[in-house]
Amino acid sequence: MEKIGEGVEHLLHELSVLSVSGGEVGQGEFVLTNYMFWLLVAVLITMVFLVIAARRVALVPESRLGSMIEMGIEFVRDSLCVDVMGEEGKKYVPFIGSIFFLVLVNNLVGLLPGAKPGTGTMGTTVTWALMVFVVYNVIGIRKHGVLGYLKSFWPKGIMAPLAAFVALLEIISQLVRPLTLSVRLYANMYAGHVILGIFSIFGAMFLEASGIMKVAAVLPIAIQAMLYALELFVAVIQAYIFSVLTAVYINGALHTH
Repeated sequence: MEKIGEGVEHLLHELSVLSVSGGEVGQGEFVLTNYMFWLLVAVLITMVFLVIAARRVALVPESRLGSMIEMGIEFVRDSLCVDVMGEEGKKYVPFIGSIFFLVLVNNLVGLLPGAKPGTGTMGTTVTWALMVFVVYNVIGIRKHGVLGYLKSFWPKGIMAPLAAFVALLEIISQLVRPLTLSVRLYANMYAGHVILGIFSIFGAMFLEASGIMKVAAVLPIAIQAMLYALELFVAVIQAYIFSVLTAVYINGALHTH
């Protein structure tokens, strides 16, 4: 049990810090965390993939890569934008698409052996959620004006005291959105990565043992394989949820009724 505890402690440390200068967090030195590093890797992969795919589509429309990225863009346009916001949603395809592919690639990169999901840290998810919060409120203000947008929080046709209470609840709901949006993505990706790491430790411990314990290593390895399949599904579904909620928030700002 002591060895398991040490393994988990080491795992959590590896999930936290990758020092560029040899320092530790809190000592005033620049420290690049594992999550920050793999976030930058995922952003670079996304940019390179989209640039290459765009050129392939332009030069060889029937290429497999071109067809794959075209299907991805059509999914974002039809399922995330048009279905949620109507035809008006087409103008927001670049924004929603960027969010979807960034979250998706970050989630998938985190499944590579030795890699960490950039979305597995609150710093990333809170930043993206705040960006979404600012964008959809700016969209609402630009369409309805500051006063018109603020009036949308005040329900019509009910008594003033009740309307004030409903307006307060609506404002609180708006302010909580960045927290719920960020925590949902962070918690799923971080927890999944920690669980995979723990079962990796179990598998390695059983393989290092002798006799019947080596045979028992099949169990944690099999569980880890199933968890990988589950995490692959979670990676895709969390990218979809983050993106579709962004589209829902933008639609609410556009159509305040």
